[in-house]
Amino acid sequence: MSIYDAVMAIPRSGRTFENFIDTLSTKASGLAAPDALIKAVKAGKKRKHQDYAIASQYLAELKDSPVANHLGLFIDRKREERPYRVGFLGADVNVQGLNVRVEGDEPHNCSSLVGLGEADIAVAGLDELLAVTHNSLNASATKWGMYNYNLKKEQKVRVAGSAMLTRFNDVIGRPVQDMVGFFLIAKQKPDGINSSYPKDYLQHLEHHKNKVFVKGRYAEKVHKTYPKLNIEPVHDVEDAVNDSNTGDVGLEIVQTGSTLRRKNLVLLGAPLFLSESLYVVDYYKYNKKSDEGLIQLLDMLNPVGYFETQRLEQFAFWYHALQENLGDNWINKPAITDIFCSQQDAIRGLRPYSLKTRYWTPSDSYKRDDAFQFVESSLNQLQEIYTDVLNGRL
Repeated sequence: MSIYDAVMAIPRSGRTFENFIDTLSTKASGLAAPDALIKAVKAGKKRKHQDYAIASQYLAELKDSPVANHLGLFIDRKREERPYRVGFLGADVNVQGLNVRVEGDEPHNCSSLVGLGEADIAVAGLDELLAVTHNSLNASATKWGMYNYNLKKEQKVRVAGSAMLTRFNDVIGRPVQDMVGFFLIAKQKPDGINSSYPKDYLQHLEHHKNKVFVKGRYAEKVHKTYPKLNIEPVHDVEDAVNDSNTGDVGLEIVQTGSTLRRKNLVLLGAPLFLSESLYVVDYYKYNKKSDEGLIQLLDMLNPVGYFETQRLEQFAFWYHALQENLGDNWINKPAITDIFCSQQDAIRGLRPYSLKTRYWTPSDSYKRDDAFQFVESSLNQLQEIYTDVLNGRL
């Protein structure tokens, strides 16, 4: 029997790590100096190096810090030179009486550890989850509310709900959830050029076969969802777009849009996918009455459903911040309701599902009527919330 009530996997660096440590510090004891921990891991990005000895010097400098036991060296595979850097290793924490081990790993590995039975629960974005599990789905999931419904058969790894991790946004002066969109991006056209952007970018790209640059780890997933696109895997999407002289575009993760604006790039239309930090769990352990630790931990973390009011509010804040930040650099900007969901999404599997639904088999009729009603009511509610945001009432 495990000495832990639950084992949790989280990214060992980056914004999701920072946002989750902020959240965890309000719920758990045993985490040494959360602010110092975040600062140390963030500084590790600047102190990264291809030479192990040089990279380890920073770790040695931290040996007397209260956060030293939470840190270790890892290989940063997101960088082309694959340097060593300091990141989060792990921590034993107490969450309202539960003994929980929190371990750091590569973002896309977190959900894999749940699938392998090495972790009970993980924090993972839909993008990272799909990168390793998209072949387990009957159809593409462009929004996380579609994921559980579209599993080919009863699967071990399931989405429990949104982690609702937030970060302060300077544009609108308040915390905003870590939502991101996978948007098509392109070069800003110079002033004086009369040619206009296509109104339907996907149709244009499918017909004219312009290259769509995609980060390598997402290429297979994007190709499966949009098989007619001329996908080209690259290491850096923004650089590839800037270097292209033939009207090629990129498919990139966009949260605030600040990097795009700084690089003189534009956003094209609606996102092809939406993502945010999710709680991903071992469904088999969740359903075993003997594994009460995971159930109690989930109750304390309180995953939020796709259509819940607090998530609609955060969606409105995110959209507002993005459009305020980008301004005219968002070409053919869609309405907020067009991005959130549609009745077609309900047909494709967007459902007001519950993790507690036991051993169901996906079918066309599963909660379909509920889904249509939730889509219609949530779109009306979202529009009202967004109007309140614009008018300063929220």
